[in-house]
Amino acid sequence: MQSLLPMILILVVFLGLMSWTTRRSMKKQQNQRQELENSMTEGSRVMLTSGLYGTLTHVGEKQAIVELAPGAEVVVVKQAISKVVNPDEEEFSFADDQSVTETEPVLEQSSAEPALEQPAPGADDPAEIAEETGAAQAEESAEYPSAGEK
Repeated sequence: MQSLLPMILILVVFLGLMSWTTRRSMKKQQNQRQELENSMTEGSRVMLTSGLYGTLTHVGEKQAIVELAPGAEVVVVKQAISKVVNPDEEEFSFADDQSVTETEPVLEQSSAEPALEQPAPGADDPAEIAEETGAAQAEESAEYPSAGEK
């Protein structure tokens, strides 16, 4: 009995130490998460857990709306936001007021009649292609009979 007492004492101390370190790390993670959620404000640049970067447009109690590109917004749970990004950390800089102003000129046809499409030189007739394909399939089935045919 006396030989078991030190063993039990060591086991109890070990379990107590493990429990204490687990609670301590969980509390530290909770504090970090709370700090992150407190730093989430509208207009902040964030990185999602998927690696996408975006700008917070609305922050709710459980969800947030992140603008990934102008006009492209997604609704995510707050836990999907990995971190709030400082402008110094970003590799590329983006202007929030970017808009497409350049347009390609429209080419107008010179004649009133629409242009007729000409087949490319060397293009086969679709009917000929279908016939050739059907003949090739028939030859294959003759060479390799199915399990029921012998």
